[in-house]
Amino acid sequence: MPESKSRHPHHHQHPNSNTHNAHPKPKKISPIVILAVLFFAFLGFGISYFIDDTSIGKAIAGTLLGAIAGYIFANQINKSFSKK
Repeated sequence: MPESKSRHPHHHQHPNSNTHNAHPKPKKISPIVILAVLFFAFLGFGISYFIDDTSIGKAIAGTLLGAIAGYIFANQINKSFSKK
């Protein structure tokens, strides 16, 4: 059956060129983030160790919580200073 000449052809959606990238570049960690993680981890270790110096589990938990807090804090500071 013949097509009408007034009918517009169907356009297929072409995928974006960014979707073909199978391996995106890894996000580079800023040195200030590393410094803040280490500082807050040491601070968390110190606080938890001096509160209860007999429990090594609490010292490790304080270190991990300090490192997480340092990472979050440094990322927020890094984002706010990188905006122009």
